[in-house]
Amino acid sequence: QCVPFALQKRALNKLKHDLEPFRTAIVGAYGVLTWEKQYYAAVIFGGISAMYLLLWYLDLPLITLLALLALTTIVLDYVFPTISRLLCGGSNWDGDKEAKFEDVCGQVCAIKASLLMWYEYIFKERKSTVFVIIVSLGLLVVAWIGAIINNLLLMYLATLLVAMWPGLQDKDVFKAVTQKASKIINDKVACGKRKLQ
Repeated sequence: QCVPFALQKRALNKLKHDLEPFRTAIVGAYGVLTWEKQYYAAVIFGGISAMYLLLWYLDLPLITLLALLALTTIVLDYVFPTISRLLCGGSNWDGDKEAKFEDVCGQVCAIKASLLMWYEYIFKERKSTVFVIIVSLGLLVVAWIGAIINNLLLMYLATLLVAMWPGLQDKDVFKAVTQKASKIINDKVACGKRKLQ
């Protein structure tokens, strides 16, 4: 199901307008998440590790943790645009940063459209029995893993994966790993063929 171009453009413009007060933070976070500098990967890893170490040490109840998270979000939402305007202003905003901001907004719109498509597929369309069985088995495996492994550790690993993903993709780490793996496999296959001959 394709979304018309005019609706996509309107959604992108609305998102850009809504995120305008946070554009300096978004562009900065984009640079960190895509590892514009080599040490950013270590900064992400260290920051997430320190945050989860603090959560583990404090051992807060879930309700307290959610309340503190909501409080932090509300305060940052209220204070950040004002502080950003005072510190940065619009003086050092250039075309490169605007292009990065538009790129991030486009990626967010694409993710939102993809999630909406998956939501409609999973919850609104009639499913086959095979689909229901496969999804049920997958969810049972996830529940089993959650029961035998500490949930904070699972969340830590999931957060690391999500935070590192843009940098790993941008630096073509997966491409390099798959090329090395395929080279090793091809060498082993060639060696095995030579031994058979």
